[in-house]
Amino acid sequence: MQVAVLENLQREDLNPLEEAEAYEMLMKNLNLTQAEVASRLGKSRPYIANYLRLLSLPDLVKEMVQDHRLSMGQARTLLGLKNKDLILKLANRVVSENLTVRQLEQTVSELNQNDGKEKKKIPRLAKEKPYYIRESEDRLMDKFGTSVAIQEKDGKGKIEIEYLSQNDLTRILDILNIQFDEE
Repeated sequence: MQVAVLENLQREDLNPLEEAEAYEMLMKNLNLTQAEVASRLGKSRPYIANYLRLLSLPDLVKEMVQDHRLSMGQARTLLGLKNKDLILKLANRVVSENLTVRQLEQTVSELNQNDGKEKKKIPRLAKEKPYYIRESEDRLMDKFGTSVAIQEKDGKGKIEIEYLSQNDLTRILDILNIQFDEE
C-alpha cells in the first residue's frame, strides 16, 4: 500500500489535489505527521501543509483545480479569505476574468479588510507581468511554500523570496541546498 502511494507520487502528471490526497493517505494509513511525511519524501513540512490545505476547499473549487482552471497558487490564495462563504464566488471570478495570483491576492486582502464586502471593481496592477513571469512565480511559490516576486526590466531582474522567521529562512536555504557551517 505504502509503495503504491509512493509510486503514485512519483508520477509527473498528478494534479495538486491528487498529490494532497496521497499525502493525506500516507498520514492516515501510516499514522505519520506532516513533518514525517515531508522527511520521507524529501519535501519541506510547509510544502506538505500547503497541499493538505487544498483538501479543505469546497468541492466545486476542487474541481476547478483538478481541471486546471485554477492553479495551485490561486487555490492557496483563496484559502486566505476570512469569509469562507466567498471562496466559490471568487473562484468563479478568477476563472471568468482570468485573474493572476497577484490580482487575487490583492482582492483577497481587500475583502479581508472590508469584512467580505466586495468592491465593484478589482484594482488592476499598473503593468501586468508576462505569462512566463507569473507562471515562474507560481512554480517558485509552490516549491518554497511562501510568497515569491519576480521583477524584470530590460532583460534583467531579481527574485524575492519571502521568509517569516529564521527557521523559515533555514527551510528555504535547505530547499536550495545551501548549508552553513556553525561557528
